[in-house]
Amino acid sequence: MYKLVSIQEHIKWQEILDALDIQDIYYTTQYFLSALKLDPGEAYLFYFQCADGEVAYPFIKRKVNEEQPHCFDIATPFGYGGPVLNIRSDSASLVENFRKEFIDFCKKEQIIAEFIRFHPSKENAEFFKGYMQLLPLYETYSIDLKKWQSPSVIEKEFSSEVEFRKLGTVRHMFEFLVLYYSNARRREEADSYYFFTNDYFEALVSTLGPNLHLFGAYIEEKLVSACYVLAMGKTIHFHLEGNLPEGEKHQADRKLLAKVAEWGLDNYYEEFHLGGSLDSDLGDAKRAIANMPVSTFFIGKCIHEQQLYDRFISLDDEDIIRRYRNI
Repeated sequence: MYKLVSIQEHIKWQEILDALDIQDIYYTTQYFLSALKLDPGEAYLFYFQCADGEVAYPFIKRKVNEEQPHCFDIATPFGYGGPVLNIRSDSASLVENFRKEFIDFCKKEQIIAEFIRFHPSKENAEFFKGYMQLLPLYETYSIDLKKWQSPSVIEKEFSSEVEFRKLGTVRHMFEFLVLYYSNARRREEADSYYFFTNDYFEALVSTLGPNLHLFGAYIEEKLVSACYVLAMGKTIHFHLEGNLPEGEKHQADRKLLAKVAEWGLDNYYEEFHLGGSLDSDLGDAKRAIANMPVSTFFIGKCIHEQQLYDRFISLDDEDIIRRYRNI
């Protein structure tokens, strides 16, 4: 048995998350509302229930192209997600029954392909390795804030020239954008599938409200490094960052992560999920302060109608990785 809940049915959506004890910002309607600015479509939560347990799976349903208005694919929004299981007895049976029901749903809705950004912290990709192709992208890093202490090497490197502040998410948004776009140009990420427009950031601020936080590092009153983080329940997620060359010179991004961790500890959060990075410097910074085992970020690919997929989408693995790699 399944229910399909639209994003307009906020209360029903949240009731399902509460029933499965999902306290993760990436699964909420608030986050999906901002994500739709990047990936236009219709957001739904597919809720499946049987004797073996329950599954909650939010996604965005998208038109394949304007020439085929009745042909769709589905995807996890920018960030992490995928099906979350509440297992009562047999996990294998639960997944098998869920996938059978979901594939029937896809056929009925003319959904020809499915792309999932599995959640590294939840390790939910493992349940679906027999049902779709899994593409491993990179390792992600986390801090157990209950056991965390700022590494001495970072403490020693803190420069009196660098000042760290918690910033207003609205007031300082455009300052952040200067850093973010400068960063993207220097790292030649302009060909990313996602282009983070001002509309996206405005939606992020307006929909997430107190669950969104902005931190910055200043040198002589100039913002040189900043990052947005998402916080809900017991977890903080690193979301987006920007740096100027002078900030990189002082390793401001690395020190900023440590300051966010300190803030999280002071505010009773238990985990800071740093994510991963295709940029070696940022990846090194995250690796340096992480104190939990690494988790792998997987993209899942499942083709439901091969002929239509080959005709209208036909992405090879490299295209899929570029499109769904979270940069």
